[in-house]
Amino acid sequence: MGKYQGYEKYKDSGVEWLGLIPEHWEVKSLRYSCEFLNKRRIPLSSEHRGSMLQKIYPYYGASGIIDYVEDFIFNEPTILIAEDGANLLSRSTPLAFIAEGEYWVNNHAHILKPFSGVFGFWANLLCIIEYDFWITGSAQPKLTKDNLASIKLPVPPLDEQETIARFLDHKTKQIDDLIAKKEILIEKLDEKRTALISHAVTKGLDPNVPMKDSGIEWLGEIPKHWEVKRIKFLIQNLQQGSSPLASNIPAQPDELGVLKLSAISRGNFIRHENKALKQTDNLINSLSLKHGDVLLTRGNTPKLVGDACVVPQDEPNLLISDLIYRIRVKDPVILPTFLGKFLITPQARSEIEADARGSSGSMVKVSQRHILDWLITVPPKSEQQKIIDYLNQKTSEIDQQKAKIQEAIERLKEYRTALITNAVTGKIDVRQVPIP
Repeated sequence: MGKYQGYEKYKDSGVEWLGLIPEHWEVKSLRYSCEFLNKRRIPLSSEHRGSMLQKIYPYYGASGIIDYVEDFIFNEPTILIAEDGANLLSRSTPLAFIAEGEYWVNNHAHILKPFSGVFGFWANLLCIIEYDFWITGSAQPKLTKDNLASIKLPVPPLDEQETIARFLDHKTKQIDDLIAKKEILIEKLDEKRTALISHAVTKGLDPNVPMKDSGIEWLGEIPKHWEVKRIKFLIQNLQQGSSPLASNIPAQPDELGVLKLSAISRGNFIRHENKALKQTDNLINSLSLKHGDVLLTRGNTPKLVGDACVVPQDEPNLLISDLIYRIRVKDPVILPTFLGKFLITPQARSEIEADARGSSGSMVKVSQRHILDWLITVPPKSEQQKIIDYLNQKTSEIDQQKAKIQEAIERLKEYRTALITNAVTGKIDVRQVPIP
């Protein structure tokens, strides 16, 4: 951004987080710049929502689209800002985002529309503000309408708003296109990783080994000396967690925490995805994690339910929740890592998705009965270990490639945020920048 020059004259905005602004810009509270359309919010449980049998229109909440419904209450662009919810503290999702087209909004998001000026300018400005100072409460964090309306913001003349909006549209599209290309590379690496694991745990490592028909359509041929067994013959026990009272923040190292569904992701155990317990019960010892535990999500969306991973080390302070199963295998019949790898293959997914049950298309569950009857390939234990060692090496190489690409994506995102921030707060002057 060094090639862009700042404005000739600046003045103190009088707002600590904003600092200096161009001399001819104004500072206004949000209540004098945007109309609040909160009275038009309707919760999904309202009698006005209809039967909702046809899910056509996006249904927005505090963190974005949460469902689809059969009616809409908005057909104009607005800016939605989270009013309450855990994401106000966790920041796992943006606090401000744009809604366009025909859609429904519940009562957990503020709805803003600029009185005048350029929508693109205000959309960018409201998406980069740090709202922390105006959020109240910790157990139930909330960004009240009064607090939001009192936030003071920079207001350039209308022609500059238009120029800034056009500049950011052009530049952010360039950045977003670069990010999209890199994300495609990550998707291809994920596909390569999945294919590698799938082939290794269903066909083995020796391309010349004699094969036989497994007798199972979705599995096809397997090495002649392998077996196919039901999971119930390979495990010691299958246990479901509980739902203790927990907060919305991760547990500290010396605290007890319960795992979230996001702790299990495509074969990876993500330790920090947990919630600190507010109270304990007598199930804690039996629900804590040990090295080699195979975790499997009991409930989720159809594409995510049954996701699995293996716990890499003892975690005495972490517990499984009621939406997570823990499997402990029989030794020396099968290695937990082999079972964990098999459960994330497309072959296993066909079993899992066929057995998923639920009344809602967005949330389904798999039962213990179904899990126990799932089929899995079983090589000799020594061969299982060779397969795992091979996959650890190869997937590590893929993960390193992904990490480098992800670092580049994060840098682009940081640059994008900095560019937007500097443009909408007047730190750079974009009026003379040529835009194709």
